[in-house]
This record gives sequence, structure tokens and C-alpha cells, in this order.
Amino acid sequence: MPTPDDPHALRTALVRGEVMAFEVVRNQRAKLEAVHATTNCVATWNPDAEAEAEALDAQFARSGAVGPFHGLPITVKDWIDVAGLPCSGGEVAHRSRIPTRDATVVARLRTAGAIVIAKTTVQVDSELWGPVRNPIDPARSPGASSSGEAAAVGGGGSVLGIGSDSGGSLRVPAAWCGVATLKPSAGRVPTTGHFPRVGERMDGRTTIGPMTRSVRTLGDVLAIVAGPDGVDGGIAPVPLADHSSGIIEGLRVGWTLGDDGHVTTPDISGAVMAAVKTLEDAGATNVGPVGQRLDEALDITLRYWKRASGRLEGWDVEAHLADWDRYRTRMLRAHAEVDVVVMPVIATPAPFHRPMGTLDYLFTFPASLTGAPTVVVSVGMSDGLPVAVQVVAHHWRDDIALRAAMALEQQPILPSSRNDSAM
Repeated sequence: MPTPDDPHALRTALVRGEVMAFEVVRNQRAKLEAVHATTNCVATWNPDAEAEAEALDAQFARSGAVGPFHGLPITVKDWIDVAGLPCSGGEVAHRSRIPTRDATVVARLRTAGAIVIAKTTVQVDSELWGPVRNPIDPARSPGASSSGEAAAVGGGGSVLGIGSDSGGSLRVPAAWCGVATLKPSAGRVPTTGHFPRVGERMDGRTTIGPMTRSVRTLGDVLAIVAGPDGVDGGIAPVPLADHSSGIIEGLRVGWTLGDDGHVTTPDISGAVMAAVKTLEDAGATNVGPVGQRLDEALDITLRYWKRASGRLEGWDVEAHLADWDRYRTRMLRAHAEVDVVVMPVIATPAPFHRPMGTLDYLFTFPASLTGAPTVVVSVGMSDGLPVAVQVVAHHWRDDIALRAAMALEQQPILPSSRNDSAM
């Protein structure tokens, strides 16, 4: 049977009827149980998952696959509603909250045939579930807040996870746990059913996105979950261009190692430059360094958090929003001559287990503020820990970020990198 390292092959086998959904779900749950035992990645199990798989098998016998994700077992971050399963946000006060409707993303994936086998834990250490651990080294941090998803996927316990990202909550865990993720363009994927509630006016940063071992699969998921749902008023009906060709010839590539005095460790900076060289070898053009105005992004983010918590008032709120708009304009101008920017996700590989700090997200803040689509792809290992890069494209050009990341995934970047080209 295909493995979680090869989600495309597993999906193909399910859609063709070469394997039964019940068998896949049962086997995947066993794998997830083993990963959970060392990482504490599961918040809630879906007790009906095997019954749902049996129903899909019966449906297949009558009329074939129900959709492109027929029978595929998936996991979902606790902050995203799955009907009938608790969704608490990791807080004891909300532990009895059980939504009656799926989040839009979950509903669309289920319509495509996916089966939710579990909800996953959040944060490095939540008051409800305690610490979540890194699947590569349980003594290390998994990142946050989509920690359980990254641990489940990184440990081989989940084929596909769905999480959310505001300031880097998909991207940092993906980097530290050695998996791929996509933060879609802001306004691309509905956040209906996210708990706590988010929206364009009150937030403007949070997006829901997939996590898996394959960049190709990230794009396939986006094609299912993107588009207006008639509920989230911040979602635009912008067509999604095809990402599957993987062609990057002529792509203009900029890069960032750090600015404003913020630097990365040599293994991280080396990975960025090796990734740029790989894209050059594939036909892209290296246009040189592109600044990210990291101190400005940090300042705007800190004030955003104050505004969100009610500690920013009066004209300070107006000034904050004006500065946010100004930052977006400055970044558009800075990136006008490039198609993608390759940059660090975070300054270091996964540290020993500790609380997350503001500066952990310094390199993910810019794309959060601009709404730019970003793919994180693991490019190798350093001292036994995953090393990843971010590929950032212009707003609405998710396809370009995916194409560039696919090119990186298909070639060894660092001496110890995985070759996942079959995924």
C-alpha cells in the first residue's frame, strides 16, 4: 500500500479501487496512534471514521469514486470545526464545544471523498492537552500553533492535515517537523468554521491551508477548498491558475537571508542560497536580494496584537492600519521585479522544547501582512533536524509559489535532503 510519503499514489489507488477505503483508514489510524504516543498530536479521534470508510467502499461498488480524495484519511487542527467532534481551541473553558456543521474547508474535502480520522492538538503546550512534541526528535519543539498537524504529518501518522496560519502557525511547524505546507493568498480560502472566529476586517491575516509531504498535493487540495462560500465575505472569486506543469523557466527569483540586523544560522542561509541555485539551474533568473523590512513588519505585528486584545485605542488604531497599508505598498514596490522570493522560514532548526517567542515568527510576518501566498518546502537535514525554505509569490499567484516549490522538491538541495519527486 502507498505510504504517507506518497499521498498522490495513495489517492490514485483509492480512486481506482486498487485499495479499499476501510483498509486505508484502519491502517492510517494505527500509524497515527503510534505517532501520537510519542508526540501527543491527537486531540480527538473520530469514532465514525471506519464506518464512513465502509460507506464509501459501498458507494464505490455502486458507482465508483465520489471525488478526487475518495477514501483519503485526513486530520484537522482543533481550531477548525468538524461536525460532531469537539473544537475547543485548546482551552479548558471551551472543552465541551461541539459544532454541528463542518468548516467550509472540511465540508469541501469531505464532498471530495476525504475522511477525517482525528482532530489535532495545538500550541507547543496547551492548557487542555499539555505539550506537543516534534516527531523527528521528541525533545525538540514542533512549532505552533498547528503543532499537532505538523507532528502527525511529519511522523507519518497523517497523509494530509488541515491547519491555519496567522503569523506563521502553519509555516514554522512545517519547517521544524520537515513537511510541506501552503499559506494560501489571503482571500483565497474561506475561514468559515474557524474557532476562534476570524474575518477579513477583524484579522486580515489568518488563512486555512494544507500540510502534507508533497507540494503537488498542496496544490491539489487548494483546487478543492478555494473560492467563495457565500458566508465569508472576504473571499474573492479569483480563478486559480494551473500549478501542475512545474515549469519555472524564465521565473525571476529574489532572495532574502535577513535584513535590519536579523540573521539566520549558516545552515539556514546555506539552504536558501542552495535553493536559489537549484532554481537557476532549472531555468530561473536570479535577480538578487530583496529586502523584507523585518523591523517594520515586527512593529506592525506587535501593534496588531495590541489592537486585537483591545490595548490599542483611538487614533493609534487608525495609525496602525495606515502603517499596515503603507507596508503593503512598500513591499509591492520592492518585489515588483521578481516573481518569487526564497527566504528562511525561521532563523534556526527546531530548538529544544520551549515556549514560542515573537522573534520565532520574524521571517513569516511579512507574507502575513501582505497576504502573499507562501509554500514551505523541506530541503534537507542539518545535524539530524529538518531545514526548510519559504517560497513567497505575489498575491493571487499561488500557482507560481507552488511551481517553484515543486522544482525544489524534485531536486536534492542539501546533501541529506529527501527526494520526494514521486509525490
